[in-house]
Amino acid sequence: MAIKLDKPLQVGDWQYVPEQDKLMQLAADGKIAVTADLDNLSQKVANYFIANAGKLITKDELLHDVWGIRDVSDGRVTRVIRVLRVALGDDTREPRYIETIPKRGYRFIAPVTVLEPQTTVDKDPSPAQVGVDTFEQKTALLPWYAGLAFIFIAAITWWLWPAAPDVQDKSASDIPMLRYKPVTALDGLEFYHNVSEDERYLVYSYASPEQENVTVLMLQDLTEHKRIKLTESSYNSFGAVFSPDGKRIAYHRMYENGNCEIRLIELNLASFAAQSDKLLTVCGANSVSSRISWSPDGNYIVYPTMSAQKQMVIMLASLNGELTEQLTVPPPSSFGDYVARFSNSGSKILFLRDAAGSSQLWVLDLTSRENKMLVNITDNIPGNVDWTPDDSSIIYPSTPTTLSKVDVVTGRIAVIAYTDYAAFEVQVAKSGMVYVSVGSFSHVNIRKVPNILLNNADAAETVFSSNRNETMAEVSSIPGKPIAVVSRRSGLPQVWLFYPDGNQKQITFFQSSERFRSLSFSPDGQFLITQVNNDIWLLSADEPARKIAGGADNLISYPVWSSDGRAIYYAESKNARWNIIRLELNDNIPTAQIVFENRELYIESYDGEYSIWRDANTKRFYIKWRDKVTAEELPIQLPENQVWLKFQLKKDGLYFTYLLDDIHYRLKYYDFAKGTLADAVESTLYHSRFSLSPDEKSVYILESVRGDLDIAQLELP
Repeated sequence: MAIKLDKPLQVGDWQYVPEQDKLMQLAADGKIAVTADLDNLSQKVANYFIANAGKLITKDELLHDVWGIRDVSDGRVTRVIRVLRVALGDDTREPRYIETIPKRGYRFIAPVTVLEPQTTVDKDPSPAQVGVDTFEQKTALLPWYAGLAFIFIAAITWWLWPAAPDVQDKSASDIPMLRYKPVTALDGLEFYHNVSEDERYLVYSYASPEQENVTVLMLQDLTEHKRIKLTESSYNSFGAVFSPDGKRIAYHRMYENGNCEIRLIELNLASFAAQSDKLLTVCGANSVSSRISWSPDGNYIVYPTMSAQKQMVIMLASLNGELTEQLTVPPPSSFGDYVARFSNSGSKILFLRDAAGSSQLWVLDLTSRENKMLVNITDNIPGNVDWTPDDSSIIYPSTPTTLSKVDVVTGRIAVIAYTDYAAFEVQVAKSGMVYVSVGSFSHVNIRKVPNILLNNADAAETVFSSNRNETMAEVSSIPGKPIAVVSRRSGLPQVWLFYPDGNQKQITFFQSSERFRSLSFSPDGQFLITQVNNDIWLLSADEPARKIAGGADNLISYPVWSSDGRAIYYAESKNARWNIIRLELNDNIPTAQIVFENRELYIESYDGEYSIWRDANTKRFYIKWRDKVTAEELPIQLPENQVWLKFQLKKDGLYFTYLLDDIHYRLKYYDFAKGTLADAVESTLYHSRFSLSPDEKSVYILESVRGDLDIAQLELP
């Protein structure tokens, strides 16, 4: 539906120019200083808002009056609103243009006035006066003509200029909303899938509700709709992949003691059975479950393994056993590389690298051995990604419900589809069909359990529960203060405060599904810091949320408060080196500086008596007491494959989570006086997150109820 205003308007700080159907800002000399960067659809929405300034507009009205449709997810509206706010310089916390009315819609609140032409015409001018007026009018319009020429030149330049690497090349209206079609539908988890080249057979890992800690391989005939179990339940099986001819399957076998093998299964497809299961090579002990890839000629595989340096690296192995070569060398600050996939031509591999809780997508040229990073994925952690059939791009889940692609040569990123479910493992078949694992690994609640070191009386109970996930709880060290909870109870993940008297208050209002990585109260319990994606936000019950760090190319992690509450510390990775940054919060103008080098974690106790840190290279922990000159090494050794860390410092000791296997943790306590380690809760934890009550008698942990994952397919346009 065309929505074009026919008069020049003053819209807040902007001027609407009807001849160009654009919002602009003019300098004092009348020249165009800024043009709002809006595509055609976003401009239509802006015009609709301007035409209905001051009125409540529902999402249904926008879909009907602007899009001309109703039966589409209102996520399209949300995305365009976000584009508008960025272009106009609006702030969701203190809006000057678009106000969100929760659960109802939007209101355009900027003042809109008609601009009248500033000209004076004589009733009976002389010919000489007409000439003067005409000349003066033309002179006065020169800046306007220059502005139009600037717009034209800028438009042509933009059209011809090579695309910048990280620019989305489609407007929201061009991006389809697609629904996955189920391929499997078992109770439990179906994941780490691979479809044969002819798309007839599917192999995947499966954890049933009856044996949720055991993963077996399943082979499914997609034509005759039958399936068999390929491996036993005395070990775990991951990362299976078909050979190019479809007659063999390579997979990663993991034993309970941490030993790891890469094995080959010979298939008899005529009888739909496994003929043999043989060892190909041994992988590093305690390797993270691998995603394996077969070369197009069938002679090699690539797989991740734990190296002698206790990092995951990508290995290349020949099927005849004559060659095993390490292909990648992650920086010391990284946990390593956990995914590898051959290109369809076989000349390159892509791999995913851990980067302090986010993922980096890299491409390695097997001929030159040169590699380059294409994307730093901060809003999601993909399980697997894949090449397009022509090898020009790589498709990956950029957010839980968004599929994107990145051009291998230019690095240009484009959203290609919004989806109805979160995708984890992505495979692109030769036909262009995309196969993914969709659903959720678990539903998460918060459980309050007794600290068995101090409390044998209280019983465990589920708290703050809703019909949506509660994924984090943080308790203040000051008794009587509210507990902060990350919950989806209002739809999107937001931070809520739960007060002792039963009152609740939502204190963040993000407009999209953000990823909360940490949450921490200030020593006085008045403020919170949270890491959202790669940004750090300052929160309180009385003031709007405010971003205080992040947004740069450097990765950040583990933000914590200083003992005096006047600053925060966080780790920042720059040029593959981790340093500790101190961010002063005085006078509302944060200032940052490097205070420690080659450290990836730094925490001060709230009483100021000691601090601990972790060396980024050796991965060893140290403690420095305030009244001592030198630091001491702590007798804490975490498993090599533990990525997520959480520590809570108390007067007499410290609590931390210890990884038992891929998904289970123990909550440990280190006693300073005794120099001993002990379990703090009886049960295992399903996540590294925890928080202690001020008296240490109770612990808030995440309770995971097994979810459901299925394999599904999606046909891209």
